[in-house]
Amino acid sequence: MSLNRSPEPSSHGGFPSGRVEVTDFEGMQDLFARYADCLPPSKKEATPACGRKTIAIIGSTGFLGPYIVASLLKLHTESRVFCLNRSADGGQRTVSALEHATSSDISTGLPRLRFLVADVTKPDFGLDTEQAARLASEVDELVFNTWDTNWSKSLAHFEPFLRAVRNAIDFCTSASKRPRITFVSSICSVGDWPLVHPARPRVPEEAAWDNRSAMPHGYGESKCVAEQLLAKAQEASGLHVNIVRAGQIGGPSRSGLRMWPRQGWVYSILKASKRLGYFPMHIQALDWIPVDAFAEGIANSTNRLPKSKMVEVFNMFHPEPAPWNALYETLQRRFRLSLKTTSLSDWLDRVDGGKLSCMVFSEH
Repeated sequence: MSLNRSPEPSSHGGFPSGRVEVTDFEGMQDLFARYADCLPPSKKEATPACGRKTIAIIGSTGFLGPYIVASLLKLHTESRVFCLNRSADGGQRTVSALEHATSSDISTGLPRLRFLVADVTKPDFGLDTEQAARLASEVDELVFNTWDTNWSKSLAHFEPFLRAVRNAIDFCTSASKRPRITFVSSICSVGDWPLVHPARPRVPEEAAWDNRSAMPHGYGESKCVAEQLLAKAQEASGLHVNIVRAGQIGGPSRSGLRMWPRQGWVYSILKASKRLGYFPMHIQALDWIPVDAFAEGIANSTNRLPKSKMVEVFNMFHPEPAPWNALYETLQRRFRLSLKTTSLSDWLDRVDGGKLSCMVFSEH
């Protein structure tokens, strides 16, 4: 896998709807202005921690979260990891998933985990005074891994997540160790870059700055605004920031680990295609990255010495994309599926005609 490979135009990680959407430029500008207002001034830079660290991760559940936690425990062998989740059973769910998120013995790392119930849309993440003070005095790194991966929602739906980003900025700039933020982003934040900048089609490894480059749906627009907020915080407050972008996150690279969840547009396409008897062709290159490899990349980014005057951005995609028809051929060979092929637009018409739209568009 390559941590620094820039994606080709076909990489975007969202559902290829085949429908023309309009970017909410006004909404993006309004939300940026609202959450970039009165950013904390720059303070004296803290000395980066070496060796043992205290790391906080917002969002240790879901499909990706446990893999990130497993990678952090494996890489930072003496560090403590605070896991902040909204649900009270976040700790139980994380530990249960960890058993299937790594081929290594995770039991020795469990004593280094701490779990907190948090509401990241509130100042100090909704923690009580004692918990907030402890985090503010101990944390060296903050991994921000919480977002709603829903491509059918408008930008307004994602405002609470942008509020959470601002709260993370305020926390890190006021904390004694001025922890670095590692933000888990998406190519959707800049997915239309090749269309807007055809002379430079490869997406650069820099924070999103051109609203026209965001994928025209609330998810992509919100991730674009989030990257801009973090870049502004770096400029105004001297905050250290990593942005790690993924396209489509696939299942694990090693057998015996957690299965690819039955959500997301790929699973929806497969399920609807089986029902219709037709498979859409020529959608996009298969540049999916295994979830364990992506999580390792996130963990590795927390182990780099921060660069003081720039946001570090990593575009993580498979270095050797395969054509889309490779998926169709694999389905035929492995599962003996007999499906006719058709264009994406025709396939979508068949989805609408068969009243399968909810199956495709509501499960991711």
